[in-house]
Amino acid sequence: MDPLWYKDAVIYQLHVRSFFDANDDGYGDFEGLRQKLPYLEALGVNTLWLMPFFQSPLRDDGYDISDYYQILPAHGTLEDFRRFLDEAHARGMRVLIELVLNHTSSDHPWFQEARKPGSPLRDFYVWSETPEKYQGVRVIFQDFEPSNWTFDPVAGAYYWHRFYHHQPDLNWDNPEVERAMHQVMFFWADMGVDGFRLDAVPYLYEREGTSCENLPETIEAVKRLRQALEERYGPGKVLLAEANMWPEETLPYFGEGDGVHMAYNFPLMPRIFLALRREDRGPIEAMLRETGNIPEAAQWALFLRNHDELTLEKVTEEEREFLWEVYAPDPRYRINLGIRRRLMPLLGGDRRRFELLHALLFTLKGSPILYYGDEIGMGDNPFLGDRNGVRTPMQWSADRNAGFSRAPYHRLFLPPVSEGPYSYHFVNVEAQQENPHSHLNFVRRFLGIRNRYAKVFGRGSLRLLPVENRRILAYEREYEGERILVVANLSRYTQAFDLPLAGYEGLVPVELFSQNPFPPVESRYRLALGPHGFSLFALRPKEEAERLYLPDWAVPGEEDKEHPLPSVSLRGGVESLFIDTFADEEAQAAFLKALGAALRERSWLALRPEGVELKDALRFRKEPPLYLTLLRLEGEGTVQEVFLPVALRQGMEGPGLFARVRGTKGYLFELSQDPEFYSLFLKRLAQGFEGRSLKAHYRGRHRGPVPEALELLRPGLAAGDGVWLQVGLVQDGGLDRTERLLPRLDFPWALKPQGGLYWERGRERRVLALTGSLPSGRPQEAFAHASKLAREGLARLQDHPVGEGALGLLAEAFKELEALARLLGVRLALLHRALREVEGEGDGVPLLNRGLGAFVEVEGEVFLVALGRESRGLPLMDLSRLAYDLERALFFSAEEVPEAEGWLALAADFLEEALFQAYQETDQRVLEAMDRFPQVMLALAQEQALREERLSRERVFRRWQEKAGDWEAPA
Repeated sequence: MDPLWYKDAVIYQLHVRSFFDANDDGYGDFEGLRQKLPYLEALGVNTLWLMPFFQSPLRDDGYDISDYYQILPAHGTLEDFRRFLDEAHARGMRVLIELVLNHTSSDHPWFQEARKPGSPLRDFYVWSETPEKYQGVRVIFQDFEPSNWTFDPVAGAYYWHRFYHHQPDLNWDNPEVERAMHQVMFFWADMGVDGFRLDAVPYLYEREGTSCENLPETIEAVKRLRQALEERYGPGKVLLAEANMWPEETLPYFGEGDGVHMAYNFPLMPRIFLALRREDRGPIEAMLRETGNIPEAAQWALFLRNHDELTLEKVTEEEREFLWEVYAPDPRYRINLGIRRRLMPLLGGDRRRFELLHALLFTLKGSPILYYGDEIGMGDNPFLGDRNGVRTPMQWSADRNAGFSRAPYHRLFLPPVSEGPYSYHFVNVEAQQENPHSHLNFVRRFLGIRNRYAKVFGRGSLRLLPVENRRILAYEREYEGERILVVANLSRYTQAFDLPLAGYEGLVPVELFSQNPFPPVESRYRLALGPHGFSLFALRPKEEAERLYLPDWAVPGEEDKEHPLPSVSLRGGVESLFIDTFADEEAQAAFLKALGAALRERSWLALRPEGVELKDALRFRKEPPLYLTLLRLEGEGTVQEVFLPVALRQGMEGPGLFARVRGTKGYLFELSQDPEFYSLFLKRLAQGFEGRSLKAHYRGRHRGPVPEALELLRPGLAAGDGVWLQVGLVQDGGLDRTERLLPRLDFPWALKPQGGLYWERGRERRVLALTGSLPSGRPQEAFAHASKLAREGLARLQDHPVGEGALGLLAEAFKELEALARLLGVRLALLHRALREVEGEGDGVPLLNRGLGAFVEVEGEVFLVALGRESRGLPLMDLSRLAYDLERALFFSAEEVPEAEGWLALAADFLEEALFQAYQETDQRVLEAMDRFPQVMLALAQEQALREERLSRERVFRRWQEKAGDWEAPA
């Protein structure tokens, strides 16, 4: 076990009494908490802090303990607690409980015995004959107690209490008290709890002439507590100090690493609210500096709200007056120098401020604490008295009693919030589970990011960036070379600003919610944030960021260069490889063997060629030599023709290198993946191209725009400003059919060919390439588009376990990809209907055959650019091919987002359903042979897996092996 686990903790504070009632008696219990552990796990918290659950008369919500070794019967039994603890540990969650060191209940047997004259327990508490001792010590609960002394008529003396009069303080000057509290700690630690919150720890000792707070004796007692804990259990169990003090008074509790492991950052908390309303980062930065110097192994616990009032004890008078004025103008909301409101009412229900404060909570230095219900934006009832208004039952549903209990309403320990905008009818877990835009799912998504970068946020350094605009708080978190930049706008208005990022030039900020890369850093970095907006960026090397977006077909050229290249001996010129009348048979055979070996590695080929024959070749450029070739490939019992450009170059730079030339210095390249070839090719077509080989005429034209450069979308498809170019790398008749039929389809999304390159021999004619116009915008192939959307969707889910609310999270994460699947389903149905009209029904509908490869995407619109070969088939086969490509995009993208592994099968089924539903709603016909879908998909997946050894193809194949095995044909 990592002894520093608490640095990576995300803590969820809850009251067992308030969380969930399993036995319908009106009080939450441990069995109810155990049943809700899946919810907490899905939320993303990994540590639970339980408020007091011990035997108590409940005059102070359980902090008045009457038996440290017993559980309040309303909460269950010790066995219920053990079952809960075991299951929490099984889910990887740790549990912190309260250790109330300062006082007991006046009902505790110790105090009842201590009241008796001559009792041996008299010295367990602090007594005085007069209330004049310790004059000047402040009264903490000024609204309820006039003094820290109360007269007890049985004892005939005054007893000391820093809180309520029914909570007498223990006398820590008595060594027996300290031993007794150590035994309490050991009892619960033996049971398996992972740590203790030290309640009200600054007040253990009293000394005349002091404030009776943070005395050296108290610090030493805390150190002895830790020493006793580690001597008995070793490192791993933690102590968390509740010390609501100024920074210099809190820091001693850490000692030199021998005090508490954690302490609440009370000085920072109110300054976050102060900075938010002043729209100035100064209060936060000031407290970060004041609280920064703690031991390396120590940790702050960060929080926004908890079970008490938002305390304003440790602020200046000016700060308190300002905070009261802006957050609690109604005096009824004030209590004990604080504000008794929950987080969302404090923020006036403002969603943006809610998200901004959580962004700070989850990214500032320390371990964050969430108070139960704040993740759904629960409200309060400040009129319940004391601080009970922020301790109302958890709101699970709009059902009776907020889904907290089935008990009659009058038996509930407190009524749930049932009126106003925070009523449980509107604000509850059930309503927010499936809503991807809810507060709950925002917190889930953020905690997913927090947990993914747990060590950066929990253990990393924090460096404030000196942004000139003071409404902007910006800081860098860094741990072992991993850098995350956090930028927050404290203003209610949009802000523009420059980030001083000198020293980070060349790094790419990748936004963590979307995983979108921003432009590389160039010294000062200009950004803008909307009202109360924030952004998180991982700063990554440019090469790493670009690697995340490599296309599926990309050939790792550097890896090619690491392997020995085949050599081709040229005794004559390069024409001896291509032209029959100059042919060097030995050199040509070596050339075709090397080319065949390279083509076996190309994913755009539908077969792995065992033999390659040169059918025709035309010199396209003399220097440096470039030839257009027609190749006949044989393999796997099939034959295919390929139109492929091949070049001889002097250097090794560029994609497609496959052989070294001896005799004449140079290297051979196949140019299927070379954008420069496509640009040159388009320019030559625009000039009106004509050529003659020994066997055929080549004629080409292009009447559209000719951009300076074309972007390669995939091998065989390139595009530029207003133009697309398709080269028939696989001569299966698809381009011929595309040229003939697309002009006859009256769809604005079917791009009609307007030029191309044609091979003519007598009456035989083949289309080798097609060109056409393209709407303005940057195009990409549909598979790359689907992969990008899949990667973004998986990145949004990567830190969320599959569980409650999965469907809502899935729908939100894959909203764009689902829309693409539905669009493809609709357009495929329309295409099939149109093809039936122009080609006839026959035995089926002519196949699209190319799946996503038949489409390109421009600015969110998807266009058809290719049809399949001349053949007949069933619509189901086209749908299956599209479904397969969508699945492969998912599995391909998952290689970059392995943390989202658990979502893949669910996402694939989700997209298939969207595709088929859209198709059938458009076509309004029953799909033929639908019961064969698993077998069709299995055969397709197997064919594709054999075609190319890629993990994504193999995983889709294995998935359909399992699905087809589980499938039963309908009767």
